[in-house]
Amino acid sequence: MKKYIILLTYCLCANALGAQSKGLPELIQGILQHSPALKGQRNLIKMGLVKTQIQESYNKPIIGAEVGVTRIDPVAKASFNFGGANSTLQFQPNMNYNSQFVANHVLYDWGRNAMAIEKTRLETQLSQAQVEQQEFQLGFQIANLYQQIIFNRKAIQVQKSQLKRLENNLQVILKQVSLGEAIEYDKISQQVKIANQESKILESENQVARMVDYLSTLLGANAEAYLVEIPPVWQVQKEKPIESFTNPEITQIKAQEDIINKSIELAKSENTPTLAGIATLGLKNGYVPRINGETPAFADDFKVNSVLGLKLSIPIYAGKRAFYQTELAMIQKERIALQLEDTQEKLGTEWRQAQLNYQNYLKKSSTQKEVVTQAQYALDLANTRFKQGLIRRIELDQAETILEESQLMQAQYDYQLNLQQLELYRIQGIKIW
Repeated sequence: MKKYIILLTYCLCANALGAQSKGLPELIQGILQHSPALKGQRNLIKMGLVKTQIQESYNKPIIGAEVGVTRIDPVAKASFNFGGANSTLQFQPNMNYNSQFVANHVLYDWGRNAMAIEKTRLETQLSQAQVEQQEFQLGFQIANLYQQIIFNRKAIQVQKSQLKRLENNLQVILKQVSLGEAIEYDKISQQVKIANQESKILESENQVARMVDYLSTLLGANAEAYLVEIPPVWQVQKEKPIESFTNPEITQIKAQEDIINKSIELAKSENTPTLAGIATLGLKNGYVPRINGETPAFADDFKVNSVLGLKLSIPIYAGKRAFYQTELAMIQKERIALQLEDTQEKLGTEWRQAQLNYQNYLKKSSTQKEVVTQAQYALDLANTRFKQGLIRRIELDQAETILEESQLMQAQYDYQLNLQQLELYRIQGIKIW
């Protein structure tokens, strides 16, 4: 019994840990695994592996079987007189039967097929890099949307807090109207403010619902369980050289560069010869000549035959095709190098700007926290004085508005701070999932 209790406790703890582990990283992983578009792109990797296997098959011999029947009319005949009688000698029969196994194998091609195999592998790596880049972009798009949902929910909390204050103030105004300290206009004006605030909250909630529905569609399940109120806190990124970044965009360009380099090698090898071996083994007739049109016995006429040979194919002239292919690959290599340089420069600019923005929002967020504290203190004082009749309604409204704007600004700064931190991770190519 004690063992069952321990096992049950272990299962409950495991389920609790599993439930607590849900968050942004798990949401991104789930969406990446579910995405039909990414599944389709991953088939390119499988296709690349099959292409490599096809190219490797050229290193293996080609074996086939041939069966043929040929009727030839007329055939050469020789007539002579032997023993006082005329005889006819036919060296080839009219009906020729031939069956054989044929093997053809490239023995040496000066490494041309090995380079072609390596090129297909590099193309598969490029497909892998392209898929990873799409996953990377989608992952950070989800992270940005996640942060937007968290921000909007914080804004809704601020708006609901303001709504509660408006409703409390309405109760005060109703008492003042009954005592003759306020007029009917004050009551109606407060009711309009409450209605407007409720409409604002409803619009914000609808916007969040649409974003959550979009995430749920991407996930293929309800995404609500992954939307924790406290988003993950990432480490501050320090200054790093652009060359150390592992951004998928750079990785993809470098993969293209590797393919171009291999294409140059392959183009230069187009003028190299090919040494192949040829072998046949089969059965055919016609080994015994026909005398006076008589067909010899099957065992005498059909014989096993074989052929062994070497063939050296030497390219001599192909209209400078290899030269043009090499020149084209060199131009593509130059284009890729310039594209890599341009991408690194753009990422460097984005990195510096993201760092400046992060430090800027970090200072603003710290300062705004003090502003919110002061605004809350001012509102508490205003509420006390309003209940005592020391200030007018418009002064209390101003204090409430200042607090609401301060809280929304605080949420906005925190949101922008998280976005800049995500941007620093994206530029470096660091996954957050």
